[in-house]
Amino acid sequence: MRESGYSTIINLVSSKAYDIKEMAIMDAIRYYSRTGNTEKLANMLADQLNVKAETIDTPITDTVDRLFLGGGVYNMSADKHLKEYAKDLDPTKVKEVYLFGTSGSVFTIEKQISKILDKKKIPIADQHLFLHGVMPKMGNISSHQQKEVTDFVKGAVTQ
Repeated sequence: MRESGYSTIINLVSSKAYDIKEMAIMDAIRYYSRTGNTEKLANMLADQLNVKAETIDTPITDTVDRLFLGGGVYNMSADKHLKEYAKDLDPTKVKEVYLFGTSGSVFTIEKQISKILDKKKIPIADQHLFLHGVMPKMGNISSHQQKEVTDFVKGAVTQ
């Protein structure tokens, strides 16, 4: 039995849409912020990536190519909520993680979160963004740091 022309067109359109979706890079931004500084940084990333920054309360439900995961340093450590979120990530839904964060000191979340992601066999991008000297609730991101954000995004999207 021969397929109708209408069915053929529907099948072609469906397969083309599927191919386009397959080619699109899917990004997601998740963050945990107690003081608002990491939230501000997440929103700066979101503006440049054209994706919504969401807190870690929003799970990753679809497969993402790049998860930008951020948090601040509190008492020389990543927050326990961010660590739990990283432990709960599904490695089949996250192809690569780009870490970012803020800190009033020289410490970062990198080692602690990387250790968790390594155990889950979730790849971590070599490129990361940690802004230091950002004081709680001041959101004092300098023009130099704003350039770091732009450079980070450019590097991430060209990898």
